[in-house]
Amino acid sequence: MLRPLFIAVQFLTRLPVPSAHEVNERHVGYSLLFYPLVGLIIGAVLAALHWLLTGTSATLAAALLVVTWILITGGLHLDGLADSADAWIGGLRNRERTLAIMKDPCCGAMGVVALVAVLIVKFAALETLVTTGDWIAL
Repeated sequence: MLRPLFIAVQFLTRLPVPSAHEVNERHVGYSLLFYPLVGLIIGAVLAALHWLLTGTSATLAAALLVVTWILITGGLHLDGLADSADAWIGGLRNRERTLAIMKDPCCGAMGVVALVAVLIVKFAALETLVTTGDWIAL
């Protein structure tokens, strides 16, 4: 039962875990059951960092938490967000153009705007948690 856990950790994070050899569809399916546990692990790492940063300014702590969050997850969802924003705006309801934009490895203006907006919101939310002492929300 550890193989699905390792698959979930490998997919959702950049945390080092033993390599899952001989992976099949069943293992991948069972890995979904461990996604909440992986989220709890990510939250625990961020909460531990928050505890280590006790006494630093809320702004610095929030910035370090955002950067750590990105490093732990490898920016997996941020890349998808940027691709989706570029394709949604740039595709202009043209299916072929939308798919071509999604395949393009370059990030367009709307992708950058979406990334900046999400990271600002994450930063502000984390700064609020640090300021109010609600670290358990992590």
